[in-house]
Amino acid sequence: MQPPPQKPLPTPLTDMRCQVVSNQICGNQLKLLRLRLLDGSFQCLPGQFVMLDLPESQFYFRRPFSVLDTPDPQTLDIYYKQVGIGTSLMWGFQPGQIINCLGPLGNGFTPPEKPESALYIGGGIGIAPPYFLAKTQKETGHCFYGVRNAEEIGLETALEAQFGKNLHIATDNGSAGFHGNVCQLLEQHTTLVSQAQEAYVCGPTRMMAATAGLLKSINPAIRVEVSLEERMPCGTGACTGCVTPRTDRYLPAKVCLEGPVFEAGLIDWQGAASHTSHPLGASCREASCP
Repeated sequence: MQPPPQKPLPTPLTDMRCQVVSNQICGNQLKLLRLRLLDGSFQCLPGQFVMLDLPESQFYFRRPFSVLDTPDPQTLDIYYKQVGIGTSLMWGFQPGQIINCLGPLGNGFTPPEKPESALYIGGGIGIAPPYFLAKTQKETGHCFYGVRNAEEIGLETALEAQFGKNLHIATDNGSAGFHGNVCQLLEQHTTLVSQAQEAYVCGPTRMMAATAGLLKSINPAIRVEVSLEERMPCGTGACTGCVTPRTDRYLPAKVCLEGPVFEAGLIDWQGAASHTSHPLGASCREASCP
């Protein structure tokens, strides 16, 4: 079996002054935030993230957000959900407002060897990293996207433009697409899973654990990479606030430094599920990140 392709080297870390270009509602409690650098340029690998410095003294730590897209070298898009006091403040960001953004941080996805059959799987706002990876590929794979209801399909237009007929949506209440969760949706497409060489997953921890297990049960040879969701007070590995247990060693991994992207088999999913995690791209856990 051929080894997986090597990931590109991480891009240089920069603390950037950014201007809000737009902050548009795109679903129930969902917004798409566009930032433009005031100086220099920004390069980011799919799967990497940034830390936003919220402009209020009450916030001691920055908030981690997956990068959804980089439309040009001076612009980055962030897809987020209003879940706590941090993202509630962000909800009011206005065009022209200046904020600091540290990044890119962490390690990104390994590019697919067979992009035409690759699976991009997201739960809720966890769709951002797989979508970003898909946009960088010359050939279209298949996207499986699970949300609670039709009002939470915040990127439907962008996903349809990227995947076309290869977009498969599941809603818990059946208000759009398949009635069920994303694992049940995948079970309806076992041929696609069997033909895939790679899968890229991001979403709630239990959803990722179940999805990785299902994919391997259908296709043992598939390479599954996951973008983990953990509390990230610093984003640089200094605070050890985002550790997750591994199967290959005793010491846990620092998600912000060694991840957030990992090969799924390296994660101790039972231990990881015991953590109270948040959606990377939503906000830090408010109790630990005032």
